[in-house]
Amino acid sequence: MNKNYIQVILTVLSITVVSASFTPSSFGLQHQVKQGETLTGIAQKYNVSMKSIAQANKFRNNDYDHLRIGQKLTIPGVTNPPNAGGSIEGTVYTIEQGDSLYSIARKFNVEDWKQLQKANAITNPKHLQPGQQILIPNGVAIGFLEPLKVPLVVTSQYGYRHHPITRRYRLHEGIDFRASNGTRVYASKTGVVTYAARKSGYGKIVIIQHDDDYTTSYGHLSRIRVSKGDIVRQGQVIGLSGNTGFSTGPHLHFEVRYKGRSENPARHLNLQ
Repeated sequence: MNKNYIQVILTVLSITVVSASFTPSSFGLQHQVKQGETLTGIAQKYNVSMKSIAQANKFRNNDYDHLRIGQKLTIPGVTNPPNAGGSIEGTVYTIEQGDSLYSIARKFNVEDWKQLQKANAITNPKHLQPGQQILIPNGVAIGFLEPLKVPLVVTSQYGYRHHPITRRYRLHEGIDFRASNGTRVYASKTGVVTYAARKSGYGKIVIIQHDDDYTTSYGHLSRIRVSKGDIVRQGQVIGLSGNTGFSTGPHLHFEVRYKGRSENPARHLNLQ
C-alpha cells in the first residue's frame, strides 16, 4: 500500500472521529465524551458555562466529576462545532404543554420571541414539543414589566374615547389600571427619569427615557419617589398611585411611547 493512499485513509478516519464527537440536535450539539475530557474542558471548548451544560443534561452534583467515555452531552445553544463560530450562554428551560416561544419570551421578560428562535436554531416555532429544552440566552433585549404588582385590571383601554371629565372625543394615549391610593408603582424598564413633577391633566407624573428610543409614563400619582436625572432600574419603586390631575378616582395611567409617538401598552405587557 503506497504512502499517499495510507495518508488519505488516516485523514478520512480523523475527520470521522472529530465529527462523531459532536452532532446537531434540536437544542444544540451532542458532544460525545472522549478519554481525558472534563466538564470544565468541554465548557471551555464550546465557550458555554458549566452550569448551562449541567442544566441541559440534568446533572446532579456528583455527576460533574464522573463523565463516562462515550457519554453524550447536550451543549445548549451551540449550533456550530467549536471554532466554527457562535455559542450562547443562558438559562435552560424545558418546554411544557401549551408553551409557545411567545409565551416563554413573556415568562422570561424577553422582548422579542424571535430572539429565542434564532438562539436555538428553531426552524418551525409552531412545532415545539413538551420536554424539549431551549436556552434563554444571557444578554437578550429585555422587555417591559408590569408597572403594578397587584393583579392588573384595565379600567380604560388605549384608543379613542370621550374623556370622562371634558367629554371631548380624543385619543387616550395609555391604559388606565385600577389601583387604590398609595399602591406602589414600579419602573417598567431601566432608564433615566426625564420628568418627575406635576403636568397638567396628568397630575403628578414620572416619565422615564429608555435606551431604545422608548419612554414610559406613570400618571395621577399621589407621591413621586424619584427625581429628574435619576437612573432607575427595572422593577424599582418610582412612586405611589393616586388621584391627582384630571381623574375620576384612584388609578394608574400608564403610557408607552416610541420616538415620541404613543403605542398601545398592551402590545408590551402580558395582560390576561
